[in-house]
Amino acid sequence: MSEPAAPSRPAPLDSPTRPVAALPAVGERLGVWRVADALFEVGSGHWFRVEHALAAGEAGLALVYRHEADAQAVLMRFAEDSDALGRLDFPTYGAPLDSGLSPAGSPYLVVPAMEGAPLMRVAMALPLRRRMELLLELVALLDAAQARGLVLHELDPGMLWLSPSQQLHWLGQGLAPRASQAPALLVRAAEPLADPRQRAGARPDGRSEAHALGRLLGLLINGRLPRKEGTPEGRGGDTTAVETAATPVASLQSWLSLSAAHRDSLDRLLDRAMTDGHTFPDRASLAQAVRDWLDQSASVLAARVAQAPAAAAAGAGIGPHTGTFSMARPSAPVPLQSSPDERPPLRPPGSTLMERVAGVVALLVVAALLLWLLLRSH
Repeated sequence: MSEPAAPSRPAPLDSPTRPVAALPAVGERLGVWRVADALFEVGSGHWFRVEHALAAGEAGLALVYRHEADAQAVLMRFAEDSDALGRLDFPTYGAPLDSGLSPAGSPYLVVPAMEGAPLMRVAMALPLRRRMELLLELVALLDAAQARGLVLHELDPGMLWLSPSQQLHWLGQGLAPRASQAPALLVRAAEPLADPRQRAGARPDGRSEAHALGRLLGLLINGRLPRKEGTPEGRGGDTTAVETAATPVASLQSWLSLSAAHRDSLDRLLDRAMTDGHTFPDRASLAQAVRDWLDQSASVLAARVAQAPAAAAAGAGIGPHTGTFSMARPSAPVPLQSSPDERPPLRPPGSTLMERVAGVVALLVVAALLLWLLLRSH
C-alpha cells in the first residue's frame, strides 16, 4: 500500500545530521523531578521513573523525547492544553503534570506513575482477539474525552501503556480541546499514523481520527506499519519498530490459526482501515467494523466447538442419536492391503536397536545393585 508523502517537517525521521542528545542519568534533574530509574525505549524517546525533588513520596513517569525538534509541539501544547487535559477524569487516562527541557536540551513530559509497560512492547504477545479489543478500549476513552470537549489531535503509540491486568492506559498529550490555540504540529512519532492532511498542517477531524486509529489497528495486528514504496527495509519512518522488536511477534501464528475466509475478511478490514480516511468517516464506524469481525469470528469458533463431538463420534462410527455403531462411509479411501511379498519382514521382540540398548542398561543397573548389596554385607 503506497502512502502520499506530506511531511510537516523537511527533515526525515531518521536524519543523521544532528547527534542524538545524551539521556539523563539516574539522579539527574528534570526540573523539579529527579530521575530514579530508566525504564523503556519507545519510538518517541525514553521512559524514566522520576521522583519529585521537593514533595517527598510523589512519583511519576517522564518521557524524554529523542528529537529536539519535538520541543515546540510538546512545550507549547502543554502550555496551551494541560489545564483542559487535567480536567479529564477518566480511570485509564493520565494527564500531563509537567514539561520542560532536559539538561541536554531534549523536551520531556511528566505524567502520573503507573505499573506496566508501553503497549507496543508487549501487545504482540497477546492473542489476536485481545489486541483488537484494545482498539475498542481506546475508542471508549475517546468517547469519554469527546463528551468533555476534547478531540484526538495526534496518536503517538509510545504514550499508550498496558497495565499488569492488561488494561489500556493513555498517558500525556495527544488529546486537545476543540478550540485549542496550540500549533497544529505533530510529534515525529505520531506522523506515521497521521492523516496526510494533518501532516500538511490541517486541523484534526473525524476522518483523521479514524485514519490514525486504523493505522494503530494495523500495528496491533501485524506488529508494524506498511513500508512506503521504494523505501529500504528498516527505514521509512516506522518509529514503533524499536518497541515491537522487543517482543516476540505472535501475528503469524494468530494469522495461520484463522480460516482462509477469516484471513481474507481481516485483510480487507485492514486495507479499509489503513487507507487515507475515506472508508471510515469517524471512529464509530471503524469500531463497529471491528466488532462485526470479532462477533463473526466468535460465532464461527463456537460452531467449530459444537461440531467437534459430532465429528469425533462420526469418526468412531457411532450414531449421533442411537449410540450404536453405524456403517458410515470413511472420509478417505482405505489403502489396499499389501501383498505378502511387499510386507516388511517380521522381527522378533526386542530386535530394534533402542530395545537392545534398553535391555543392556537394565542389566547393568541390576548388576550394579547386586554388587552394592554384596559390598554392604561384607
